[in-house]
Amino acid sequence: MSFFNRANQILGMNARNLEYVSRHNSHADKKFADDKIFTKNFLSSRGIGVAKLFHVVKNHTQLTPEFIEALPEKFVIKPNKGFGGGGIYVFMKKRDKKWITPSGEKFDHDAVYRHCIEILEGKYSISGVRDSVIFEEVLTAHPSLRRLTEVGLPDVRVIVFNRVPVLAMLRVPTEESDGKANMELGAYGMGVALSTGKTTGAAYHSQFLKKLPNGESSVGFEVPFWDEILLASARIQHTTGIGFLGCDFVVTSSGIKVLEVNARPGLKIQVANRIPLKPRLKKVADLKIVSPEDGAMIAKQLFAQTVSVENTGPERMVIGAIESVVLNLATPETVLARVDLNATENIISKRLSEEVKGLIDVTIGKQRLKLPAKVGETGEEDLVLAGKFLTDFLIDVNKKVDHAPEVVAADLDERKLKNLDEKVAELDGQIKLLSALNPRNLLEQKELFFSHPDYTPRFSYRQMDLDLDRLRRELKRFPVVSHPLAPLFTNKIKELEKRIDLLAARETKDFSRYSEQLFGKVTQPLYREAVSFLKKHSENTPDDSPVVDAKAAATVVSEFCKDNNLGHWVISIIEDSVADMQVTKKGKVLIRKNATFATNRLQALLVHEIGTHVFRFENGKRQPFKLFERGTAGYLETEEGLAIYNQNQLGLVLGEKFLTPALLVVAIFLAKKMGFRALFEILQQTYALSDDMAWKLCIKAKRGTADQSKPGAFTKDLAYFNGERAIEKFVANGGDIKDLYIGKITIENLKTLKKFEGIVKAKWML
Repeated sequence: MSFFNRANQILGMNARNLEYVSRHNSHADKKFADDKIFTKNFLSSRGIGVAKLFHVVKNHTQLTPEFIEALPEKFVIKPNKGFGGGGIYVFMKKRDKKWITPSGEKFDHDAVYRHCIEILEGKYSISGVRDSVIFEEVLTAHPSLRRLTEVGLPDVRVIVFNRVPVLAMLRVPTEESDGKANMELGAYGMGVALSTGKTTGAAYHSQFLKKLPNGESSVGFEVPFWDEILLASARIQHTTGIGFLGCDFVVTSSGIKVLEVNARPGLKIQVANRIPLKPRLKKVADLKIVSPEDGAMIAKQLFAQTVSVENTGPERMVIGAIESVVLNLATPETVLARVDLNATENIISKRLSEEVKGLIDVTIGKQRLKLPAKVGETGEEDLVLAGKFLTDFLIDVNKKVDHAPEVVAADLDERKLKNLDEKVAELDGQIKLLSALNPRNLLEQKELFFSHPDYTPRFSYRQMDLDLDRLRRELKRFPVVSHPLAPLFTNKIKELEKRIDLLAARETKDFSRYSEQLFGKVTQPLYREAVSFLKKHSENTPDDSPVVDAKAAATVVSEFCKDNNLGHWVISIIEDSVADMQVTKKGKVLIRKNATFATNRLQALLVHEIGTHVFRFENGKRQPFKLFERGTAGYLETEEGLAIYNQNQLGLVLGEKFLTPALLVVAIFLAKKMGFRALFEILQQTYALSDDMAWKLCIKAKRGTADQSKPGAFTKDLAYFNGERAIEKFVANGGDIKDLYIGKITIENLKTLKKFEGIVKAKWML
C-alpha cells in the first residue's frame, strides 16, 4: 500500500496540535523551545553541543556602524523566536564590504541593518511580537555530506515522543531553498532508518526520488554520528521535559551540534520517510522509559527494518532481541544472546573466551550455526549476535525470551569483578568534580569583592572537555557481577551517575538539587546542631602560634612525608586554590602560594592531609581492587570525619579552624536561601569571622551555582561536620579506627568487607 493511500495513519496538523502539542507540551514548553537563546544556553550548560553565539541584539541602539563593521566574514543571522526558517541568513564570505550568502545574494551594511530591524520588530517571530537578533557561528558540514549538496548546511530532524525517537530525516538544502534546510522552501527530505542511520529515499516537495539531481542515490547514505544523534534527541527531551518534540542537529566533522528544538515540529518528515507518524506514536505512548539511553535503544529495536513475514517460507523461525541459545562447548551451555541488528561482528563474553578460538558453535532453536566471533563486552548477556548473520531467521523485537539460561558457577566472579574495577577506576579518574567546580578567577574576584561594597562575584570555570553522554553510556554497559564486594561497585556506579548529573547542572538552577542528591542536604536539625556547637564554643581561643609562609610549610610537609616512608610524594606550591593545602590522587600535596599557616594549624594539617588522606590512599593502593584507592561510594564523609577527628585528638588551639566544620554547615544552609554578598555579611556579623575565613566559607558553599546574587548551595563540605560525629559514634560503640585505614572506605563498608578475606592490612596509620 502506498504512503498516500494510508491517509488514516498520517498525522495531520490538527491532530498534531490537539492530540500531541496541546496535550503533551505546556505553554512553558512552547515558550522554552521558541526562545533560541535560552534553549542554547540551557543545552550548552548540560554538555549538549550548540553553535557558538557571537552576539545577541535586543535594541536598535546596539546596531551601530561600528558593531556591523566588526561582524566577521562568516556568520549566521537569525531571529530568536523565528519559525519555518524565516529571517535566517547565512553569510559565507565578505567581498568589497558586502557579505555574500551561499546563493550569491549580497548584503551591504545598510541591508544587514534593515534586516536586523525587521527581526527586532517581530516580522519573523512566531507570535509577531518584538524579537532579538542572534549572530552565531557558521557550522561546517561533515565532509561526507558534500556528496549530497554543495549548497548550504544539511541538518537532521528527529521527532521524539515519550523519550523515544520515532522518526528522522536528513534535510538537504538546494539553490531553490537558498541554502536553507527547509522542505517548504525546496530542500530535499531524506528518510533515515532509526536502526541504522541510513537513508531510505528522498522527497522533493511531494515527489519521491530514487536519485538526487547530482546523481547520488537517495538510498543507503549513512548519516555520520548516528548513535550520538539518536541518544542526544532522547536526552534533550528527557532534559527539557517537552513531551512532543522535534530536534534539529547539524553534523560536523567533529561531532553533532543542536540547531534548535521545536515544540511544534512540522510533519513533512512523514513524506520524507513515506512512513505515517500515528502508528509509531501510539506504539511508544505507554512504554516506561527510564533513561535517554533506553529510549535510543528501544527506538533502534522497535523500528528496526526486518524481513516481511509474508515474503518468507514456513521454515523460518522467529527470534527475539534477547534469545536463549545453546553454546556447543566441551560441555554445552545454555546462555542468553542479544540480537543486535547494527552489529557487524558476533561477540562472546570474556568468561567463555578460553573455550572459543575465533569461532562459535551455537544452536538457535533447531538450527546449528558456526559463526566467526571475537571476545569483548557483551553487557548482561554472554553473547551478541550480529543481525547480518541471522538472515535465516525473522526478528521480532517484542518477542519474550522463552527461558533463562542456567546460572553460571562463581569461579569467574573474581575475574569479572577485576574487569569491572578497572573500568570504574578509569571513569572515576575522568570525572574530576572539583576541578570543574573550583573558580579560575578567585584572586581577581576576591580583590573586586573587597574593593567594592556592593560587588557580587562573577566566577568563571574551566571548560569541561568531558563527553557526559558517553560517560553515561559507559556506566550503563557495566555488567552485574555476583561477588561479596559487588554492592560496593553497584553503589559506586550510582554515585558516578550522580556526579555526572551534577557536572551537567553546573551554573544552572538545578545545581543545588543535584548537589543534595550526591552529598546530602543540610536539614533543620543539622543546622540547629551546628549553631548550638558554635554557641557552645563562642569563647573559642584564637590560634596565636607562630606563623610560617607557604615555602616553610612545604618543607615541614616534605619532612613529615619522608619520616613516614612517603618520600615519593611531591609537594607543589600553586598560584591559587580554594584550599590552602590539599592532596591529590596523583601523589601530590598542593599548597597555595600566598597561604600562611599558624604552627598549630600546620601540625593539624599534617595529621589531616597526610596522616588521614595520604595514609588511606597509600593503603588503598595495596588492596586487590583500585576501588579502595579511588574511594568507595560515600567515602568522603568518613574520610573528612576521620581527618577532623584525628586533628582534634592533638588538643591544639586552632581558633577559627576548630569551628570550620560547623561554620560550613551554617554557610551551606544559608547559601540555599541567599546570595554571596548577603551570606558573607551574615556570617561575618554573626560569628565575628575574619575577612579571609568568611570569604572561604562563601566560596565553598556557593561554587558551581548559577548566579552568585541568587540562592543556591554546593553541599559537599557538610561531610566534615557529619563525618566527625559519625566517627565519634563509631569509636564510642567500640569501633577500631585502624579498620578504617585499609583504604578510602566508609564505616558502613566494614560490614561488607567482613565477608571478603582478600583485604590487605593497613601499613600506614597514625
